[in-house]
Amino acid sequence: MAKKAMTLQNRKAQKQRFIFLFLLPTLVCFFLFYFYSVVTIFATSFTKWDYTNLTSPEFLGFGNLFANYKYIFSEYPFFLEALKNSITWAIIGVVIQVPLALSVAIALSKKLAGWKLSRNLYIIPSIISSAAMGLIFLQIYNPNYGVVNQVIRFFNPEFSDAILLTPGWNIIAMTCAYVFFAGTSTIMILGQIFAIPQEIHEAAILDNITGWRREWYITIPMIKDTLKTVAIMAATSGFLLYNEVFFLTNGAAGTKSISFIIRELAVSSSRTQYARANTIGVVQILGGMLIILSINLIFKESKRRK
Repeated sequence: MAKKAMTLQNRKAQKQRFIFLFLLPTLVCFFLFYFYSVVTIFATSFTKWDYTNLTSPEFLGFGNLFANYKYIFSEYPFFLEALKNSITWAIIGVVIQVPLALSVAIALSKKLAGWKLSRNLYIIPSIISSAAMGLIFLQIYNPNYGVVNQVIRFFNPEFSDAILLTPGWNIIAMTCAYVFFAGTSTIMILGQIFAIPQEIHEAAILDNITGWRREWYITIPMIKDTLKTVAIMAATSGFLLYNEVFFLTNGAAGTKSISFIIRELAVSSSRTQYARANTIGVVQILGGMLIILSINLIFKESKRRK
């Protein structure tokens, strides 16, 4: 009996060692490339680090500890604009992109004629780099020969403005450049729909739950965890939006994002303001964590009500 117990204990220890060794490369990469970087961003946000001391950041001192944060929130002219835009794009990602991905996935799950071709065509924009898509939409919105201006001129021949430089409309135009391309999210949802046991659908039919009612009462509740993951992905992608801003407007006419002004401070600025860029990076990290927490709470509350 004692020998058997010792054998089981040895097997358990071997299993734990195997799991640890299996996870070790991932843990090393996490601490080396991610955790270290995050700690560095937080630490250097309390320093003076710019073109005058590129190799030796200087601690600001406890009396002036939040000087970079004060500058970003009260003096830097573009931070609040960028924060507002990034939050807007994060909300749009959840409100528009997730329902769109869900609707397309449900439609494809019906396996109507040509559904595989439709699925592949819908995915194609998602495998094209966002930089390339930005250049494509730059031509679509071109004020001289772009299709959008041509359509507007059909109703208003005098129209000659550039959509991407028109405040208000440019935010909508930039949102359209990415929000409708939800191929990755659609495939994730579609895979989860296909994983629902057929017996559940058959039981729903016996209970006369068909049509849209089956999707509402059966499909969506069964894939809620995937929808939560997709919502987090959509919100964080919108909050971190950069390529579309860079390629379509270069941050002009009130279209800056958090990611864009980080690059602006750290790369484009003649003063190379690393510390202040990292200060905005801290806000971005905290914002991303808040997004994840909020979506988790929303789905948790929704599950509790049911």
